[in-house]
Amino acid sequence: MKKLVLSFFILFAVSINAFAQERTVTGTVKSSEDGLPIPGVTVKVKEVPGVGITSGPDGKFSLKVPANGKTLLFSYIGFVPLEAAITSSNVVNVNLVSDSKTLGEVIVSGVAGATTREKLTVSVTKIGEDRLNAVTASSIGNALVGKVEGVRASQSSGAPGSSSTIQLRGNNNLPGVGSGPLILIDGAIYTGDLSSINADDVESMEIVKGAAAASLYGSRAGNGVLAIVTKRGKNLAINGTSITVRNEATLSELGKKLDLATHHPYKLAADAGSFVGQYTRYNGVTYPAGYRGAGFNAGITGSRGYDTDHYADNDFGVVIDQQDKLFKTGTNYTNYAAIANRGERSNIFASFENNKQKGVVFEAPGYRRQNFRFNADYQLSRWLKVSTSNLFINTANSSSGGFWTAVIAEPDADLFQSFSDGQPYYLRINQFSGEQVNPLYGNYKNKNRTKNTSWLGTYAANIKFTNWLNADVSHTIEINNSDYRSVNPIDTWGTNNAYTGGSLNLNNSKTNNQNTQATLNFSTKLKDLNINGKLSYLYENRQYDSGSSSGSGFAYAGVEQLNNFTTTNSSSYQEVEKAENYFAILGLDYKDRYLIDGMFRYDGSSLFGADARWNPYYRISAAYRLSQDFKIPGIDEFKIRGAYGIAGIRPGYNWQYFYYTLNNGVANAQQKGNPLLKPSKTKETEIGLNINFLKKFRFDGAFANSTTVDQFENIDVFPITNQGNSNSYINGGTVNTKTLEASLAADVVNNANLSWTANLVFTRVRQKIVSITRAPYLYGATDGGGQQMFYIKAGETYGAMYGHSFVKSLDVMSKQLPSGKTINDYTVNSDGFVIDKGTDGTINEKAILLKDATGNNWYGKIGDGNADFNIGFSNTFKYKNFSLYFLLDWKQGGDIYNSKAQWSTRDLRNGIVDQSGKPDGQKKTAEYYLNFYEVNTVNDFWVEDASYLKFREVAISYSLPKKLLSNTFNGVFKGVTAKVIGRNLFTITGYSGYDPEVGSVSQPYDGINKYPNYRSYGFSLAFDF
Repeated sequence: MKKLVLSFFILFAVSINAFAQERTVTGTVKSSEDGLPIPGVTVKVKEVPGVGITSGPDGKFSLKVPANGKTLLFSYIGFVPLEAAITSSNVVNVNLVSDSKTLGEVIVSGVAGATTREKLTVSVTKIGEDRLNAVTASSIGNALVGKVEGVRASQSSGAPGSSSTIQLRGNNNLPGVGSGPLILIDGAIYTGDLSSINADDVESMEIVKGAAAASLYGSRAGNGVLAIVTKRGKNLAINGTSITVRNEATLSELGKKLDLATHHPYKLAADAGSFVGQYTRYNGVTYPAGYRGAGFNAGITGSRGYDTDHYADNDFGVVIDQQDKLFKTGTNYTNYAAIANRGERSNIFASFENNKQKGVVFEAPGYRRQNFRFNADYQLSRWLKVSTSNLFINTANSSSGGFWTAVIAEPDADLFQSFSDGQPYYLRINQFSGEQVNPLYGNYKNKNRTKNTSWLGTYAANIKFTNWLNADVSHTIEINNSDYRSVNPIDTWGTNNAYTGGSLNLNNSKTNNQNTQATLNFSTKLKDLNINGKLSYLYENRQYDSGSSSGSGFAYAGVEQLNNFTTTNSSSYQEVEKAENYFAILGLDYKDRYLIDGMFRYDGSSLFGADARWNPYYRISAAYRLSQDFKIPGIDEFKIRGAYGIAGIRPGYNWQYFYYTLNNGVANAQQKGNPLLKPSKTKETEIGLNINFLKKFRFDGAFANSTTVDQFENIDVFPITNQGNSNSYINGGTVNTKTLEASLAADVVNNANLSWTANLVFTRVRQKIVSITRAPYLYGATDGGGQQMFYIKAGETYGAMYGHSFVKSLDVMSKQLPSGKTINDYTVNSDGFVIDKGTDGTINEKAILLKDATGNNWYGKIGDGNADFNIGFSNTFKYKNFSLYFLLDWKQGGDIYNSKAQWSTRDLRNGIVDQSGKPDGQKKTAEYYLNFYEVNTVNDFWVEDASYLKFREVAISYSLPKKLLSNTFNGVFKGVTAKVIGRNLFTITGYSGYDPEVGSVSQPYDGINKYPNYRSYGFSLAFDF
């Protein structure tokens, strides 16, 4: 008993002694920028692991520190970690400095409050300026290709001023609705084109992928969200000023030319050799004296015909590479200047960019853009901050053509021949084909210009009520004016070799978007539970007005006014749209490891039917940071997460109404209204995994399964029972998308003189049409009168191509033998097609079309526009002041329909038609290839593999040493960087066209008027003051 009592007293004494040595340390944590307290800062004792607390709403903390505790550690999102010694007063007040590197990991889009990557419960990827502008793109729309997992971007046209088509994960919408994401610029909705946004101004982009992550944005976010953040000067030191001047010049050229035939199957005149170098002299044709070239001449009589063997192996009298004549070296110039300043309570950023692009087409004017930006933040008092973001855009673009006619123009055509009145580029370049017109004449003669002026302005205030409660109020104005003017002068030649009399076309439009938003933000902490949330209201008001006028037949030359034409037409159009949106979001963080996020949104819009005006959206997501509870060797961060959410897409403006067209005061019924029309809804379930390991690597992976219901379908209705209307929009149809995406980032080497960072991104998307309400149908863009080939039907892959097919085996042929025929009557030719035996090399050799069970030409799936997968791989090497960066972009699988090759075969210009140099026993007749043309019917002969590996971007740069700069020009220059840059330098592909990156992401169609992509290379020089 005595021992027990003694032990008790000893334990009590030790406890009293330990308690006596503990001390309570208090203090306040503030921001060095504005002096405001920072809630939620983690405060730990350096010498005693496990002892810590977080600062309260007022930035204050109180912590019991053991006797051996000497130092406090302070850490918070977006600030440099700080160590502070505990003084004898036991009071430690600190000011944290913002950390731009750490801030780069903070996400603000689609979440309840600023969140680090480690605490995200949904898929949002942030990409900074260093990766966006390693090779500065002509516009921000071209800067994402190959850089972000889950993002499929295709630079589908090389036309000056063009931008990439972007899909975040899959295309959730049936045809008729766009697949592009919602665009936000500094928090404001932007409805313009990404090609108008200069990349130099962009600080970062947050890519909100999938309906679960994007549900916060409701009925406009079914395709995801791109949130662009522009520079503001806030990352400078207090009282710091920076000036940046950058100039870039690049040259561009076609990376590849088409293989075109340089021989023909037509019979030559006996004396054709005497006219070599002048023109091609055909048998049966009489030419006037002095005739040269191949153009139309009224003095020519007769017509040409095939030679006896029908092989395209006869020489042209003149051979000109028409692609060399049409395509030239293009240029791209960028001049950029920016100034930024940060004071104690304000920061500003202003910039100007001038960009001029002249494409690779001869006589084409090109594209010009000027951007002016002014951003500013002012901390007027401790409780009031006001901000403004302003962007003014001025663009001018002139369209051009000629690709198709350059392809089908025969090699003896003289594109530079003059008209009888002295005008250049004689129009009728082929005596025997009125469709083959000079591509240079239209570019030279037609004066067209599209001029756009846009202004995007945001004016905002942040009102701080308490340390845990504040409000944001903002108003956004977006105005876009577009004017198109096209003039063909009175002396414009037509294909009938007479003046057309000229024409004038005018189109103009004005869009005025004004949005007002009020948001209540709260952030607090209850012991181990961090709580963040928002309550918000958004009002949208959009007005669109457009008009068009045209006139034909000038009365007097040179007077380009509508009242100077013999025939005129005009029309006008107007839209007014309003919407109200309410949402609430709450994020819970318990002990830095258990994360839950929930939100609800309610959208009402005038675009919804009268009986479906309001629609709900919601999300629930959660994550668990296992690495906070379990120490796994080599693992720095291990998080699993899951989310379910709904986002939507709004219907078109007039789809809910009875729609009529007016012509000379007479109304014509077109469309039956639908008061029940509502937005489509994309429901997505997502699971994800995030792992940081070995202090060098970062892995992100996610699988998403989304289903879009209530699709918009335009169905046929019976006019007699529907007030004369022939169609109506309804909600129907379902599309399912499964996406697997992953990324691996690595800081392979990182020391004072040498660093190597690498990023690998992977995307795999599978899409299926689950159901449709209407009968199966074709869709997809075509040009030049081509047939559509992408097919919509229940159970089919979204992006499937349909058409005819040719028989390629005797086994298949045996199942469709004509009456009286045996399989011994057929053989497989050298190209792998079944033909009639004994017809090899004759005009009767023709591939046989596959038949269905009824004996009709089979019609079915012949291709799939979706890639098997996409991979982007980028690397940045830095050694002292040198840097090397490159990006490889790999698309594996998927198909292209090469309509350009099909049409060129009609004119015997496809290189496969040329039989020159082939042994006699291997030659094929012109009719053999024309059989594949099939009068432009879609068939599998023209389906090609769309795989490619592109050397997408490369930059080699050198920055002058700072020590040298400080001793030169009195230290005026803070930085000077020179870059040699290249874009699309090399492409490895089996595709026979100009470039396999053509058409949209999942509908790769190479039409006759598609502007080919090109490669570019040049030099950039930047100065920082």
